[in-house]
Amino acid sequence: MANNSKDFLVSVLSTQTGELADTIKQLTQKYVQLWWQTPASFPTLFKNYSPNEQEKIEKEISQVIEKFFAYMEQYLAMEDINRIDFSEPIDQAKEYLKKLSDLTGIHLNHTFVNGFIRSTQLFIDKVNRFDPSMAPENIYQALRNIWTTNTIQNYMHLEIGCSDSMFAYSMIYPYTDNVLDAVSMTQTRKIQFSENLKYRLEGQPYPRECTETEKKLDALVSLVEEQFPRGEFPDVYQSLLGIYNAQARSLFQQELDVSPYVIDVLGISFEKGGTSVLADGYLVNGYLDESQQDYCFALGTFLQLADDIQDSLIDKKNHHMTLFSQVAGKYPLDAIANKLFHYISLIMENTLENPSRQDLKELLHKSFYFHILEAVGKNRELYSNQYIKNLEAHFPFRFSFLKKLRKKLRKLHLKQKQRTTHLRLDIISSGLLALTSRLYD
Repeated sequence: MANNSKDFLVSVLSTQTGELADTIKQLTQKYVQLWWQTPASFPTLFKNYSPNEQEKIEKEISQVIEKFFAYMEQYLAMEDINRIDFSEPIDQAKEYLKKLSDLTGIHLNHTFVNGFIRSTQLFIDKVNRFDPSMAPENIYQALRNIWTTNTIQNYMHLEIGCSDSMFAYSMIYPYTDNVLDAVSMTQTRKIQFSENLKYRLEGQPYPRECTETEKKLDALVSLVEEQFPRGEFPDVYQSLLGIYNAQARSLFQQELDVSPYVIDVLGISFEKGGTSVLADGYLVNGYLDESQQDYCFALGTFLQLADDIQDSLIDKKNHHMTLFSQVAGKYPLDAIANKLFHYISLIMENTLENPSRQDLKELLHKSFYFHILEAVGKNRELYSNQYIKNLEAHFPFRFSFLKKLRKKLRKLHLKQKQRTTHLRLDIISSGLLALTSRLYD
């Protein structure tokens, strides 16, 4: 980081966020305040599972997963993945996904599932054309953002798919996020990288001496410009500059010697998460009304916290300051996890109160609860033993089983990673691994 933080911010932040800057500031303040008003009491969870029920579900889940993996072996063994007809395995994947959703109590709408699969296929096809050498873990990161935009499409009653702009923004994520998070890269180089990206998002060209990564970013921004001309859709670019500014501010969270009382850790996190999904919304539709802005921003703040609770130990090790990593290992995280359960419940109640959105509300609410439960189970050493015991009773299977499942998924991940060295990506393996990669990251 530059010696003078103000000089750093002046050099890299964009001043072209327009009226959206005030909206971002207001929404950040709104949800920071909501967080502090959220109770830290133990939440009311959906269902209580007895040990016998958990064991039964574990056996059934193991059988479903083993059968599906065995089914996919014949396809993974083929040398030329381009010759594979995936229509049959996609149908099989739908069947197995339905079985898993029934076992966990997360019931997926048929149309919703078909849309997600179609969107995933479109995304994988676009990756194969744009950058077939992209690292699998980066593809999974980008694909998870595509699924976030698919959720927004569903919220807006739009057909679920993967437009060029959605693809471009989701691919910008790993190209930029991973550079800015890289511990090995000097702060001087990060500043230069950030400034070049800022100018391109503002509509200026990259310098001629730009890197290969920056050439790809230039092509991705061009895809957005083709779908949303700058003169007609200024909010699209203001939203992209909004997440860009939030990313730049989040670099404060990577300093080794910064106290949480010196910087606004929660505010920075909420701005980063909120603007990320706000940009998703604009790239889905080109325009958002106030209620849509609120929904996207609120969802983004939760997803940021969900990532942070998942990565508590990694962030602590890398000196990335988040709401969770700054106290991880010093105090049990029980109360903060409780607040996160209550926080997503409040967001669902406040932003999806329309009766026509009840199906989406129920699906997201339960899915996000499971996400928190899984994250706690993964980092159980950061919580009190009694808290782990209380939460585990509300998870469909034991956390110890989840640990075993991670080992299986890691093996599959390594196998797929070897395949994608020379072969095109396939929708089934890529979708499966994107869905589960957060389990073992």
